[in-house]
Amino acid sequence: MDFKTMLQLPVLGTNEVINILQEIADIERKEDRPRMPKVTICTHGDSASGFFVNYDSEKKVVLLCDIYDRDAQFQYIEVHAISSISFSNVNKYGYLLSDGKILFTPDPSEIPTVLQLKKDINALELEVKAALDKEIAIGYKFDGTPEDLDKFYASKIIVLLKETLSNIAADNLAKAAFSESISTVEFSLGTENKSSLEKGVVSLTIDTSKGLKSFPKAKGLQAQIEKQL
Repeated sequence: MDFKTMLQLPVLGTNEVINILQEIADIERKEDRPRMPKVTICTHGDSASGFFVNYDSEKKVVLLCDIYDRDAQFQYIEVHAISSISFSNVNKYGYLLSDGKILFTPDPSEIPTVLQLKKDINALELEVKAALDKEIAIGYKFDGTPEDLDKFYASKIIVLLKETLSNIAADNLAKAAFSESISTVEFSLGTENKSSLEKGVVSLTIDTSKGLKSFPKAKGLQAQIEKQL
């Protein structure tokens, strides 16, 4: 992130910052080499530093972790005691801090080819068949040739579908209803999260208007699908 980009960032409350750090952590923990945000949290009488790992919105507690000489260190901080938060190691997440005003640009190494997308979809189909005991066709629906950003989003949707369909397969009732009603899952990119079902084809539209920030969570996507069953 350059200085001119930083000048576009709005002022955020500490609760907003914590929720954004949680989003970043949720994205990074799925990577092979996660780069968690480095955080320093000041309370009314002390401060704590470490890698942001998790936030429990019900308990209102933040978990920071670090490792020194292979010895793990954990810090649990109650949100109501926080007076300020500073963090780094989040350069590529400026779009989350800007609430859509800064365009999201993926690293070139994260952009798959169309062939790689097809391979990933085929691999997912095999996993779904093993989990549901039924062949389910999965397709990425697009017009013309997808742009690099579209291919990036498609690759993340495949990961989202993997988690969502795995959750459905783990629930006996959901698994039975899904297997009975659906033969094909199609997804496309759009400006809202919605789903429909017609003749065994469930069509999913994933909102990319605010980048990955507007993606549904796996539980939310599962709920969308189950409403159609």
